[in-house]
Amino acid sequence: MAAIAQKILAANLESCPRKSPQYGLGLARLDEASSPQLRLALTEALGLREYPTAFAVVPGSVSALAGIRAGDRIVAINGVKWPTGDGLDVSARKAFWDAFQSGQQSAVLQVDAERGDQPVQFHLTGKPSCTASVFLINQSSENATAFGSSIEIHSALEALLQDDSELAFIISHEVAHVILEHSGPGKEAQIKDKVVRQRIEIEADELGVLLMARAGFDPAAAARAESRRYQTNGPVTRGLGLNGVYMPPKERDAFLAKRADEVRLQLEAEAGKR
Repeated sequence: MAAIAQKILAANLESCPRKSPQYGLGLARLDEASSPQLRLALTEALGLREYPTAFAVVPGSVSALAGIRAGDRIVAINGVKWPTGDGLDVSARKAFWDAFQSGQQSAVLQVDAERGDQPVQFHLTGKPSCTASVFLINQSSENATAFGSSIEIHSALEALLQDDSELAFIISHEVAHVILEHSGPGKEAQIKDKVVRQRIEIEADELGVLLMARAGFDPAAAARAESRRYQTNGPVTRGLGLNGVYMPPKERDAFLAKRADEVRLQLEAEAGKR
């Protein structure tokens, strides 16, 4: 999912109101306060330990191309070291995480790591991208949301979709909300206004199909993804036509299919002018 999101954000850089460097690197560590069962599960699933570990390296990202691997132990970020020894140095740990957070927004990032017994060092230059963060959240509902520049994709929805292009539309729809600045602090009222929400959801559908196509995904998958999600609704919801702020399913399918055709023609015309 992270690789799909990165591809969409990078391909639509010119459309974004805010830009920031992307490194495609996720760090995490085991929390001492976690239960033994949770610690064991995280160690087995993600390779996490008590020290900061590269647990997510997005394929094709700056970090991946530089050679960082999942499981690398991260010793320092931009010269700020993770404290060693048995003592709990809270301030030093905070300084490390602060350095990682601020480093993610800077043009360059120096990562000192250990792989087995060998020290390795990486000098990374961030790749400009849309300012948006995409997270996979463990939720049983087939949903996705955007608030400000933060996007959440529920795990049940990710599992429901059949291919990368279907997932790309869901992500692109939410990225469209970010680009169009539909939500965020101070905009809570418009999110609750049904008429406004109906309008912005149509705008996000319209732009989302273009965003996914620019990133190389099949725009026809937009209608497939939404049709698949609608089929998970209960028979009462489907029978009563309870669509919330969205168009009725058949109308939305037709809208997305028509938009996919328009986008294909637009991109073909743009390619012909190059």
